[in-house]
Amino acid sequence: MKLSYNLTKYILICSLGASTPLFAQENTTGAKKEEEKPKATVAEEVEVVRAYKPILADAVKIRKSPDLNEKKNFDPKVKYNLLDKRLELNSEIRTLEAQKLIKQKEEKLYNNFAKFGIGNLGSTLGALHVGTDRDEALQAGFDFNHWAMSKGDMNKQMMTEQNVSAYGRSIGNQIILDGKIGYNRRSNHFYGIDPADPAHNLDPKKQRFNLFEGDGLMYNRVDPNDMDKFSYAARINGYIFNNIFEGKESGIALSGGLSKNMSKFQIGANAVADFNNTKDIAYSLSNHLFKVNPFLKLDGEKFKLTAGINYVAEFGTNSKSSLFPNASFDFSVVNNYLALFAKLDGDVYKTRLKDLSYENPFINENIDIRNQVEKFNFSGGIKGTLSANIGYKAYITYKSIDNFYFFVNDSLRRETFNVEYEAGKTDIWGMTGELNIKFSDIARIDGKLELNQYTPKYELNAWQRPSVKLNATSSLQIAQKVQLTADLYFQGNSRAKTYDLDPNNPQIRVMNVHSLKSFVDMGVGAEYKHDKRLSAFIKVNNLFGTNYQRYLYYPSYGFNILGGVSYAF
Repeated sequence: MKLSYNLTKYILICSLGASTPLFAQENTTGAKKEEEKPKATVAEEVEVVRAYKPILADAVKIRKSPDLNEKKNFDPKVKYNLLDKRLELNSEIRTLEAQKLIKQKEEKLYNNFAKFGIGNLGSTLGALHVGTDRDEALQAGFDFNHWAMSKGDMNKQMMTEQNVSAYGRSIGNQIILDGKIGYNRRSNHFYGIDPADPAHNLDPKKQRFNLFEGDGLMYNRVDPNDMDKFSYAARINGYIFNNIFEGKESGIALSGGLSKNMSKFQIGANAVADFNNTKDIAYSLSNHLFKVNPFLKLDGEKFKLTAGINYVAEFGTNSKSSLFPNASFDFSVVNNYLALFAKLDGDVYKTRLKDLSYENPFINENIDIRNQVEKFNFSGGIKGTLSANIGYKAYITYKSIDNFYFFVNDSLRRETFNVEYEAGKTDIWGMTGELNIKFSDIARIDGKLELNQYTPKYELNAWQRPSVKLNATSSLQIAQKVQLTADLYFQGNSRAKTYDLDPNNPQIRVMNVHSLKSFVDMGVGAEYKHDKRLSAFIKVNNLFGTNYQRYLYYPSYGFNILGGVSYAF
């Protein structure tokens, strides 16, 4: 564009054009304002010359209207380059990584232990244990225990017991071997006296039991998480038993089992071959059993089911075969809090001199030996936990048993007991409840209550078998080094029978029924731990001095106290 102008004139014109008229303020005295004289004006013309370029609006340029009915598809050619990369989600909670623990210094273990105590009834207590050092593959040790009481309230009311044993265990990569051998010696006197005839047993005879026993076990190691694991085990047990009279017994038992897991199923079988020989003055008999138990187990998410049979063959002096069901069921209603369980089975149980001597140490000579046949045994109930530290179990039972045995006083030697059997079947209804409460490591209470109703077919009562039993134990840590303990045993009423000679006819025996009252036996104790090696203890038994009878004519020991020390080395 071309422009021509006079710069001086342009500035002057702009100055004059921009000026506006000015008026002075009126004089307050009313004087007439003089009129301003008009200024001279300059009239100039400025001409701007440039090239002409016409511009039209964009809309005017469009000469063709769009076709609104055109339907031409638009198909663009698009190429994608996909990356194979996982999307990282940062919104999820990350898994906590376990921190490595600082290696702790191994606590020093004391493998050897000694204990000694004395009491007011001529009581003596001694114990010694010697074991190997810490070893994950080999364990071995030796035990000796002694317990005696020699000053009871009655004539020759005394007892002693000694036990010596050695054990060993080898833990290999595939096989575990476990073995034990020992000798047990017990002695007591037949101090029982009939109050109606106190002069009958003035010089109580002595009884002594000797038992040599060995046990060996072998089984394979399995991974509990292996769904297809195969497990097996074998065991051998043998013993020789005798008493101070002519009673002798020996036995050997071979047992084993195997099982195979297949996903949630487990199939297997157990078998036992048990051989016994018993001799006394009046008899000698052989009593052998063979048992086999094939089974099938199913493990579900909330239940466990076992189904099988139990075949038992008796041979020796007597021969007989029996077949029983063997089934169990366990269902979790509320995990860890409530579970239902039930069991149905049957079996044949041997009557052994060895077992009878532990149950009643005042047994007579020439004990009648018969096997008990448990034709039917059903139990069912609930179990679980009420909280993290309270566990419970409650169930009912029903049993039907042939040859159920009782202890009955001998008619001539009333201080000894014979074993008699119910000629028919005996029905037993029972209820059992267990409760375990643990308050951290400070206090603990465990209790078990048993209620049984015996219904023999021919006998009037289940002689000398109480219908109620209660066992309870507790412990309380009252200080860092002091712990208190308490235990309670309650037994309900029971009845006993005796055969007395008829004073009018000595050839006739008359049965008399005696009542054994219920009783409570309570004991308390305390232990002071000076350190990990040295401690002292005191124990009080029959705290209330109750004069009760577990068996007819045999009062228990009265109030007795025992104290001593123990030392680890």
